Amino acid sequence: MSESIHASRRGFLGVISAWGGLAAALNAAPNANPDAYWDLVREQFPLEKELVYLNAANICPASRLVSDRHAQFAKDFNANPSMQNREKFKTMQEEVRGKLAGMLGASADEIAITRNTSEASNLIVQGIDLQAGDEIVITDHNHQSNKEAWLVRAKRHGLVIKTVTVPIPALSKEALIAAFERAMTPRTKVVAFTHVTSTTGTVFPAREICELAHRRNAWVHLDGAQSFGMLRINLREIGCDSFSGSAHKWMMGPLEAGVLYVRESQIPRIWPAIVTAGWSETLKGARKFENVGQRDDPRVSAFGAAIDFYNLVGPRKVEERARALAAHLKHKLANVPNIRMKTNLQPELSAGIVKVQITNRPTRECFDRLWKNHHLALAITDSGDAEGLRISPHIYNSMAELDRAVAAILEVSRG
Repeated sequence: MSESIHASRRGFLGVISAWGGLAAALNAAPNANPDAYWDLVREQFPLEKELVYLNAANICPASRLVSDRHAQFAKDFNANPSMQNREKFKTMQEEVRGKLAGMLGASADEIAITRNTSEASNLIVQGIDLQAGDEIVITDHNHQSNKEAWLVRAKRHGLVIKTVTVPIPALSKEALIAAFERAMTPRTKVVAFTHVTSTTGTVFPAREICELAHRRNAWVHLDGAQSFGMLRINLREIGCDSFSGSAHKWMMGPLEAGVLYVRESQIPRIWPAIVTAGWSETLKGARKFENVGQRDDPRVSAFGAAIDFYNLVGPRKVEERARALAAHLKHKLANVPNIRMKTNLQPELSAGIVKVQITNRPTRECFDRLWKNHHLALAITDSGDAEGLRISPHIYNSMAELDRAVAAILEVSRG
């Protein structure tokens, strides 16, 4: 056996050992000391010590276990790029598909592994048959891949875009449902909205909106970029026709890996956007949407590692922790002079994103000062109704870091 194969096997065994050690440590962490548990979780991420990273809604760091798996398989790939060695990645891809199906309450045949949410959403935008005059209902808080993409399609094919305006913060769950109901007509063919908005963190009542749309026989596409890996999701219960998500946000996985779900009965209605070598009419289920040519196969294996890490910590624990972190911020920053809260305080209308505006100073100035003086990594909306600073902590953050962030924000708000 060659030295490269010996080295590869040693690397794989090392990765397996690391997973086993972490699992044992997490299981042994006393429930009476949750801070110790989350400190152990935080240790799995290679974040700089002085950095307070609060931008999960944009991109998350991958855990060391995810990065190690990607690096190990990339090394193996480059050491032996033969077709014979690469054959194992087909098995891995199916394993990842199965993990995604289990995570989302779907079947494996309903899952396509894409490169990100944008690609997955655009597969629906470009793939569904529509006629001139058909109406598409979106919201003014949709991400560009689920908003601008529809506008481009509408311009090309004479479609009608109807936009639901969402108040900041949202008035109520009932008001959101009513706004969609008013926008729908007998000509509505697609309802496309964001599960959790990236603008202010509003959580839409997805199941109820799906029910409304289906009474009119409209297709429902749900953009899950900000809910995938943060909220526990059962797509069967939600009832959407398609769903998109990315590995690099709340899933804490690799870049350029994502998921598209299409309900089994609806798969024949979507045309593939890319047809190349390996594509066939005989491809089963949603697999016909992921045929994009050569891709980074080790990255798909890293996606599987991200799901393994998510399951190791536990979906319930992940959601509860992310919600607790956001609630801590909202509690500290709500009703403070010169700070306007733009995220709903009600748990049913918000998740892991907190949006605030410092009203007495330019938003860009606040953003720059928080980075320069406090090494606080946030996101910014420069103008419009959603103007402000977006704070999105995740399970690698501590309550102490959030208190440090709050102190910095209050300092900036005082001038």
